Amino acid sequence: MVHALKETWRVSGAHLLDIRPRLGEPQVIVRDRDGRDTICGGLHWNGDDPEGHPHAEAALSRVVAEGLFTVVAEKQFDWIDAFESVDELVESVGEEWESRNLGEEAALKLMRTMETAGRGAVPFIRQPIGIRLLKKVDSALSGTK
Repeated sequence: MVHALKETWRVSGAHLLDIRPRLGEPQVIVRDRDGRDTICGGLHWNGDDPEGHPHAEAALSRVVAEGLFTVVAEKQFDWIDAFESVDELVESVGEEWESRNLGEEAALKLMRTMETAGRGAVPFIRQPIGIRLLKKVDSALSGTK
């Protein structure tokens, strides 16, 4: 990872973005046709590390400490994955999010809420995301080989 970041430093222009999920469970939500949101519950982590990027975080800390990059800004926003049906959402959690599961309580509330919300309701997952804007330090030529 450190080698990859040093290569990124070598080929990059002045700035680049580092995008990661923050700590915290993604929320399963239903939005009805009137725009009202009902939180049905969170996705639960099966693995040890909810971030899933411990080596990348360590590597980033190292190249920042070595003076290759500086962190110019950090911003956070919510990433939204919308689904056409409850089945599509549940399938996505099972197939694409291997380290997460949708607990029984949240799944039941999701189904009940969709039924109550009626036609036009949309289930979605709100995933907190963090962005760091990194600035390449041009005077850091030493130590990049």
